Amino acid sequence: MTRRLGAGAIAAALLMTALTTFATSTAAGAADPAFGAPAVGQCSAITAPEIQLPTYSGAPVDCAGEHTSQVIAVGQMPADLGYEDKGLARFALETCYPAQKQVLGTKLPGVRLTAYDLAYFAPTAEQQAAGARWLRCDLVLRSDDVLLPLPAKLDLGRKPYAKGVSRCLAGRDFHVTVCSDKHTFRATAALKVKGNAYRSKKAWTKLGTERCRAVTRSRTYRFSWPSKVSWKVGDRSLVCYTQTRR
Repeated sequence: MTRRLGAGAIAAALLMTALTTFATSTAAGAADPAFGAPAVGQCSAITAPEIQLPTYSGAPVDCAGEHTSQVIAVGQMPADLGYEDKGLARFALETCYPAQKQVLGTKLPGVRLTAYDLAYFAPTAEQQAAGARWLRCDLVLRSDDVLLPLPAKLDLGRKPYAKGVSRCLAGRDFHVTVCSDKHTFRATAALKVKGNAYRSKKAWTKLGTERCRAVTRSRTYRFSWPSKVSWKVGDRSLVCYTQTRR
């Protein structure tokens, strides 16, 4: 079960799955929707396997020390939305995207040029039994199937971004990694795509082939596009990757 909300290599986009259904049995009048919610800014030492889980209950760590995630938003769940509902992924993106842009100091196209990713977690079964109705958003930095320590300064500043956070592709599967690691392609442009209707894979491939040719610096190039749910909440970025020698 994938808990991360990040973009993949060529055809892929944000992988979303519904959280496991939790039974809640809160006594009338005793529910606390914010019960157990983490504070925004809280840091953790989450591992890559742990972001595959629907909940995270690890103790926070000092943000001045090494950490792999930071809570950037905590959203209160709508009354008509359950943790197992199909609409959860959209709610997660609507909650996490604005916070991600604010923390990194850029718009979504700028985020797409980085290896920063998102994870979201529901309250534990015990917290839900006490009435908890929140969803936390964590910022993480991915390199293949590993979470890297977050830098002390999250604001990206001006382009080009630091190699330690910039998005590159590596391996035969063209997985996302930071550009300070070994790689074969580097994200060099995030182009805004117009229109309201979501395209088919064939249409995305045609668009990427045509538009990325002009903004990449190699004969061989790659591209990626947002998922349908990401598109619906405003992600219009076609990411183009230039082949590198490293």
